[in-house]
Amino acid sequence: MKKLFIAVSFFIFFSTFAAVSFAETLEQAWEIGLKVDHLIKAVGEETNSKQAQLAAAKGQRLPTINLGAGYLWLDNEPGVYLYDREFSTADERSLSYQAMVSLPLYTHFQISSAIDAATADLKAGEFTETAARQKVKLKIAETYIAILLRKQQTDVALSHEQSLAAHTTDVKNLHDVGMVPINDLLAAQVALANAKQMLLQSQNRLDIARSAYNRQLNRPLDYAVDISAIPLHYPTTELTDLSLTAVEKRPELMALAEQIEAMKLQAKSAKAVSGPKVMLKSGYDYHENSHQAHESTWQAMVMASWDIFDGNVAKNKGRALQSQSRALAEHHQELKTIIQLQVRQAWLDMQESRKRVKVTKETLNQAEENLNVTRNRYKEGVGTNTEVLDAETLRTINFVNYDKAGNDAVLAVIRLRYATGEL
Repeated sequence: MKKLFIAVSFFIFFSTFAAVSFAETLEQAWEIGLKVDHLIKAVGEETNSKQAQLAAAKGQRLPTINLGAGYLWLDNEPGVYLYDREFSTADERSLSYQAMVSLPLYTHFQISSAIDAATADLKAGEFTETAARQKVKLKIAETYIAILLRKQQTDVALSHEQSLAAHTTDVKNLHDVGMVPINDLLAAQVALANAKQMLLQSQNRLDIARSAYNRQLNRPLDYAVDISAIPLHYPTTELTDLSLTAVEKRPELMALAEQIEAMKLQAKSAKAVSGPKVMLKSGYDYHENSHQAHESTWQAMVMASWDIFDGNVAKNKGRALQSQSRALAEHHQELKTIIQLQVRQAWLDMQESRKRVKVTKETLNQAEENLNVTRNRYKEGVGTNTEVLDAETLRTINFVNYDKAGNDAVLAVIRLRYATGEL
């Protein structure tokens, strides 16, 4: 019996420990969600694409090596007439091959501008990836807090149902001894039925909230999960400083700034296409020909070129890219004002919910005490059944408002962190 008692004690201990440790925190949810979210994976692949584009742009300044080979068949040997005599200049069949190396020496900043543009575009992609991660974290936090709120509302609905069930029992007992009319009993029973319906609705909303949370973490929708409460810490920074922080740290703004820079550099590279260029070429060429003194040759050449007129193609391409950069600059200014509005709205929501928490918290005990007093007065024949039902409804509404205000405050703080780019 002693061994059995020890075994059962250990089982209860570890079961309790496992149940407690299973409760997921918001940080753990973020860690899981960021690994499995499809949006982040897609944006990550776009960043990989930009890295490859940057490598391709850098490759333009490296030497290129070209190998070629061929075999030629002719129906007659090529020849020329000299002093009424025909001389062959090549064989009917011949083998040829070559190896050429080309190196750009000067491209009027076409290659360097393309490299700088690709670098800026890659930075924009990295900022976009950061923005996607923050957006996913916000979505996870919203579904996480939705579970907390639905769980609290379910607990309140259960408490409401249990309170009305106890009151209905009291009314029935009083009715059985002829102290209250049948109307009181019927009203209490109807209120109890409504409370049961409210509890069912709350349980359904809780299940839906959990399903949405599991979908966000790429889990089965019916995955059993329990989450921990989020500690509430209000920021002490002033609204003006928060707005400045948002303008400096929001990755969306930094991504647009890098895209603007990339467009400007792409325009510079496009215009440089028609500029002067210097190219170094060198290689080996072999052409089989028994009539030629030297079948193989080594060559080296410095070649300069300049497209004096190309129909203004390069110029207009550059102008088009400059216009796109100016359009992005306007989007940048518009986004800045939108972000400042987001910061202000989140800050005001936080202040409002903070005051709501304080107000509703002060009335929790009062609502409980009011219900107890009203019940006692009803049992003593002084109060009415309607007063008891109203007091219970008031208590329930007060608890719902308190839970809603608390979760709104937590969500407002997280949204403020998101708006300032610090999530």
